[in-house]
Amino acid sequence: MTTDLAKRACIFCNGELKNTVRAQNIASNCDLLIAADGGAKHLAGIGLKPRIIIGDMDSIGAGILNDKGDIMLIPHPPDKDKSDTELAVEYALEQGCKQVILVAAVGGRLDHTLGNVALVASYPGRIAIFDGVSTLVAVDKSEKCMLHGQVGTPVSLIPYGSGPFTVRTKGLKYSLGDEPLYSATHGLSNELSLTEACVCVLNGILLVHIENEDISFQAQQESIEKK
Repeated sequence: MTTDLAKRACIFCNGELKNTVRAQNIASNCDLLIAADGGAKHLAGIGLKPRIIIGDMDSIGAGILNDKGDIMLIPHPPDKDKSDTELAVEYALEQGCKQVILVAAVGGRLDHTLGNVALVASYPGRIAIFDGVSTLVAVDKSEKCMLHGQVGTPVSLIPYGSGPFTVRTKGLKYSLGDEPLYSATHGLSNELSLTEACVCVLNGILLVHIENEDISFQAQQESIEKK
């Protein structure tokens, strides 16, 4: 997920960590590396140290806390109204980050996974989940979502919340031209027909899933060329 000259944060969560090589590469190329509580264990496992650990510190492990060195701790009480991941996202945005990538944000507890997906939908164009294989972002009418990859790369478009969902695409096998998605699964299992595709939403919030990590956003124009 890229935008030119954007300050980017990477937050390691306490879900399942897949593809440690790609996760390490993302972490090494961010401007601000944060662990949301137990996500610090994942970073320690791949030999990286976060700048900040945020959360109630209930799943981090005593060893990391005892050997934290120059890591900044931002503790929160266990009885709180936001998850450790949401607190970490808010901190990153307060520090001027324009993009936030959540790693190890799925798997484990289903309620935490759903909460993290809701976070993505709350910040279209700004937050992505990377699970080691694929990327999930949200797009609304303010920006267009650019997808890059090999022809045949799987892509899914999933409406989030209540409609209407009017969508326009270019570069996908099953194209949409100012058309609605009729159901939650209407947009599943599409694929790239070009090496660059564009998804625009005229109404509503759309979750966009692609099986790689190459997504970017551009300011929405009044219209895009139809396929």
